[in-house]
Amino acid sequence: MSSISKAVEIIGGQTKLASILGTKQSVVCHWLNRHGQAPAKYITRISELTNGQVTVADLLADHVKTDKESAA
Repeated sequence: MSSISKAVEIIGGQTKLASILGTKQSVVCHWLNRHGQAPAKYITRISELTNGQVTVADLLADHVKTDKESAA
């Protein structure tokens, strides 16, 4: 499970996260299903929303995994 998936679960769903961040549920869906990561500009806020259960480092690790998969 990606860190963004875990964060969405903790926060209460895609719609709730999207609303808090001022974006649309479909955008969060793309993060989960197409990209496997949250955009860097949202990482700190998402970590705060999970009360540190998902750390900035966890969310950044999703970026590293995706970069390695792209390079393969």
